[in-house]
Amino acid sequence: MKSAMKIVLALIMATAMLYGEATGQPPPMPAEEQPEVLTRGPVNEAFAQPVNLETLAGFTAPIEPPPDIEEVPPAERPAGDHFAWVPGYWAWDTDRNGYIWVSGCWRAVPPDMYWVPGYWARASAGWQWVAGFWAPVSNTEIEYLPAPPALVIEEPPPAPSPNRIWVPPCWYWSYGQYILRPGYWIAAQVDWVWVPSHYVWTPRGYVFVSGHWDYALDRRGILFAPVYFPRHIYERRGYSYPLSIVINIDNFQFGLFSRPRYSHYYFGDYYDSSYISIGIFPWFEFEQRRTWYDPIYAHARWRHHRDEPQWDRHQRREYDRRRSDVTLRPPRTYREMERRVSSVPEPQRKNFQIVTPITDKAYLKRSAIKFEKSSPKGRAQIAEDSGKVQKFIKERRNWEAQGPGRKDNRPAREHVSPVPTKKEMTSPEKSKGLEMKPSEGKKSAPGEPKGRVAEPSSGRKGSAPPPQQQQPKRDSPREMKKEMTSPEKGKGLEMRPSEGKKSAPGEPKGRVAEPSSGRKGSAPPPPQQKSKKISPREIEQPKVDRVKVHAPPVVDKQSGASRQKGLPSRPTEEMNAPVKSKGAEKKPAKQMQSAPAGSKGQGSAPGKGGKDSSASSKQQQLKKVSPDETEQDQSDKGKEKGKGKGGGSR
Repeated sequence: MKSAMKIVLALIMATAMLYGEATGQPPPMPAEEQPEVLTRGPVNEAFAQPVNLETLAGFTAPIEPPPDIEEVPPAERPAGDHFAWVPGYWAWDTDRNGYIWVSGCWRAVPPDMYWVPGYWARASAGWQWVAGFWAPVSNTEIEYLPAPPALVIEEPPPAPSPNRIWVPPCWYWSYGQYILRPGYWIAAQVDWVWVPSHYVWTPRGYVFVSGHWDYALDRRGILFAPVYFPRHIYERRGYSYPLSIVINIDNFQFGLFSRPRYSHYYFGDYYDSSYISIGIFPWFEFEQRRTWYDPIYAHARWRHHRDEPQWDRHQRREYDRRRSDVTLRPPRTYREMERRVSSVPEPQRKNFQIVTPITDKAYLKRSAIKFEKSSPKGRAQIAEDSGKVQKFIKERRNWEAQGPGRKDNRPAREHVSPVPTKKEMTSPEKSKGLEMKPSEGKKSAPGEPKGRVAEPSSGRKGSAPPPQQQQPKRDSPREMKKEMTSPEKGKGLEMRPSEGKKSAPGEPKGRVAEPSSGRKGSAPPPPQQKSKKISPREIEQPKVDRVKVHAPPVVDKQSGASRQKGLPSRPTEEMNAPVKSKGAEKKPAKQMQSAPAGSKGQGSAPGKGGKDSSASSKQQQLKKVSPDETEQDQSDKGKEKGKGKGGGSR
């Protein structure tokens, strides 16, 4: 009997071995070794971003990100030419102390805009994130500016009506200086979210992101869930990952967070208080800290102000409940979500279904987005477009790594010298041993001061000072009033009027001050050695750097008629803001009249005697058009001419 049992067992084992060899199928891989679909993590930056109001460098990760994952989107896709595929990228996850994959998304491109994707740049302390941004299609160049001044965000004034949303202030670069555009109330739109103007840090400088209308969150597209990949998977050569799980955007209201330093939204379980210490805040916290702005929260609160007047308080209460009670927090992985959903009653399941298969999403009748099937040719085009985006990222990384004055992977914070063009630089602290002499037959570069040019002093450090000169005889009291006699301002400098140039208002005319001799009857000083002249370009000035952008891969491709359908007009406060038009730095000095940075009432620049001068009034009549304004915007701007709203015309 025992021998028979042994024979049977041997036959079974042999059969199993033969079956395994015949089929060639190994046992299933453990779940822990497979890609893990997450129900929390960063939101793809092209889909939505908080607006950072601080001029700080990007978030830094300690190690280099892995090679990119080749994504294979499913056949289901949103219907419409305004949707574009934006591939995914790696994001640093503090909990895992490693990278997770932020999956790609189908994005409804904002009208008249194109996408400049973000990237990881090598830095002294690791790898630094450089955020992406949307730019107007009319801007074929990316302009890199010096760091703007810090914003002082105060409590906004009372809203003129319940249908208004507050827009924070912003600095605008105009004719070589920053001018403040105050905050204002904008008329809310049901299907559109206003993204206010702000700045994005890059290794080459700061990029001004123009305010624009974007689609409401439920109309922006399809967002795929993030994924955690074990190392042995993404290190495979030729590995590709099929995407199939999408985020349920309707559940964003139950858990959306902001990480402004990283320029990312986060969704899911980030309720623990420890996340605040690393800069991940609940989305409503921006109103208290005022270092970033959340356009999505502001728009959502307005949409609920009628049917749910206490919506904002409800958000805070739910956050406090889930922070104190761990059992109320949503699941963190797709497998955990499936287990929990199966054990809860049907009415409560929707609160836990943070993600769902795209096949279920595509057949929902009440979805705001209609779906269609991609053809094989269309899917091949997606792969080609993804390659173009990766190529664009490499090009951006290269050109921003070659910025002027770049040091230690940080933007050059240039020293801004005084820009007045008709007053001499008389302070010895600013000149640092340079003598001021009139420029001889040489034109000043655009944006540079005209007239005198700094020349190095002939004396050396430690040498004896030159003998003092005799004080000139003063002929009349009128001439005495016009002399510049201050030793603090004229010390070591010989001031002479510019040749063939009128004096600016408030400048002394006639005689100029010469160094005092100190004693009467002393011998005249020996002739000074002729110093080497310095070009006006060698004087440190605010620098503006530009890079030409060739064929951005993610761009609005709609026709003009369909693009403008239902699009709200641009706010008047943005059209009247002091935005510098292309080539404005080449304007003559007499037209560069604008309010000083940070001044109140950004209206017309005051002229002589506190009144508008003729040059200023002529300047107001000049047609100034922002690069991202449409023809309708220009028409509306002409109607608003002279009102001086929200910063006024220059």
